[in-house]
Amino acid sequence: MAVSTRIEYALRALIEIATEGHISAQKICDAQNLPKKYVEHLLSQLRSANIVKSTPGSLGGYSLSKDASTISFFDIVSAVGDDSYNARCEAGDQRFCLGEDCTLSPFFTKLDNKLNEVLRSFSLEDILGIWERKDK
Repeated sequence: MAVSTRIEYALRALIEIATEGHISAQKICDAQNLPKKYVEHLLSQLRSANIVKSTPGSLGGYSLSKDASTISFFDIVSAVGDDSYNARCEAGDQRFCLGEDCTLSPFFTKLDNKLNEVLRSFSLEDILGIWERKDK
């Protein structure tokens, strides 16, 4: 399964925020070798979704707005506006079907529900645990 750069960079930024507690966008970018403008845009989206909070000023930065165990991978994907995991067959969406009369619509609806269930089953805390084990 391919993961977009939008999701990957958001996860990498959230890993830095979760491990540091409070960190500036510049330090996130330096630690993860990410483009600052892109990360700032993602952080803005994550802030709008109430996943991170920001503190302005020279000592400002980002921190998680709630516990990592309550932030699901689905929340992150939704926050950054990535719908590449949306398998729902909808009228007007030519990715999976031909419209309202698509005979595959029930299948794609069921597939979408299962995918969302899996995305919701992983929390940021779970992802951090996997990342920390790999890092050692």
